Amino acid sequence: MKIVVSENLVELARKLRRYAPLYVVGGYVRNSLMGISAGDVDLASKLSPEKLENILKGSKFEVKERNKKLGTMLIRCDNELWEYSTFRKDNYDFGGKHVPKTVDFVEDIREDARRRDFTINAIYYDINKDEIIDIYSGIYDLQKRIIRTVETPSYVFENDGLRILRMIRFACELGFKIDRQTFLMAKKMAYRLRDITGTRKFQELAKILNSPTKYSVSKKDAHMTGLNLINYLGLWPLMFVHVSRVKYKMVKKVADGDRFVGLLVDIVNSINPDCIEYYLKFLLGQEAFSLNRYSIENNIKIVCGYFDALNKMQNKKYFFKYYDYFGKIKELLRLKSKFLYSKYYFFENYIKNHKLPIHIKELKINGEDIKKNFPDFPQRKYSALLYDIFDKVFDGIIPNEKQALLKEVKEYVRCHND
Repeated sequence: MKIVVSENLVELARKLRRYAPLYVVGGYVRNSLMGISAGDVDLASKLSPEKLENILKGSKFEVKERNKKLGTMLIRCDNELWEYSTFRKDNYDFGGKHVPKTVDFVEDIREDARRRDFTINAIYYDINKDEIIDIYSGIYDLQKRIIRTVETPSYVFENDGLRILRMIRFACELGFKIDRQTFLMAKKMAYRLRDITGTRKFQELAKILNSPTKYSVSKKDAHMTGLNLINYLGLWPLMFVHVSRVKYKMVKKVADGDRFVGLLVDIVNSINPDCIEYYLKFLLGQEAFSLNRYSIENNIKIVCGYFDALNKMQNKKYFFKYYDYFGKIKELLRLKSKFLYSKYYFFENYIKNHKLPIHIKELKINGEDIKKNFPDFPQRKYSALLYDIFDKVFDGIIPNEKQALLKEVKEYVRCHND
């Protein structure tokens, strides 16, 4: 079984040979053995970060510290970038927080392998010897297409609850089955996910949703395997979704790039919250998935726009609120109700064809024009005035032309000053 690495990496291994063997480990080795896209290269050896830096000083290999505590470095050569880790033993504090409290650097490759998660990710490749080191029979599990922990499942999951979601993700991406004992212990120890940050949980969930497009071996419905496993393991309450099982309907139907919003629709339908917008703000906020503000707003508008359409919100009010998001919303409506899709789609085209303004900022006048022409009119009333004019322009009562709008302002001012 041949692992192909670059000439630069071979040169690096030769340069380090007199000090220690250099190994490739993890996903690159696993994927190479499977004959699929190999991805990033992770390196490991017994050399400390300081020793590695001293050896490579002045060479074409540029070394940069990534995490001093964990002994990880970035090595760059030409356009290649590798992550290097010194062999180590991870020491965790109580709980499953993913990041070890302290580490002990070691020289034994077996001790380094023991800190890893699954057998298929703990296969090492000695670059100089062109030799596989397979301490936990990971190649056998690759052949059998099984996800199995390196040590006992309780040991692997005890200190890092994120590994439960990683287990699900690998099963999705690779189309593997999960070893029975590994699966049962993951269910028993699911509570360890409480110690994982919302950001890390969301990252794994996003990868699960995108799993159908990850590799050539990934199945087109791989994400559904992952979502069903989350249901079976009862993980949703540990991800701030307060229901034991989510009923998956929309997420099965949406296009590749819309799976997250499809999942949000299914979550809302399963939770049935009193206020959808308030619930989504909680779910997508810092307490949960830690999305940025732009992503939070977009997702909330799309999902709320979908449900407001189902509730048959009046056309004009609807498009004032959701016009900028309707491109995504209409795809959800198309999958749910052909009648509602046609109804709102017709009105969207009407707006476009008649070039109707959909935002107040599209009016040919603004607050400065009011101030200049009607200096005695109170600024606190500008917003109500502009909205009133905007409403009439949208309805076709007055044209969106500056002189016509100023004339309407004059009439509005007269009426409100009487």
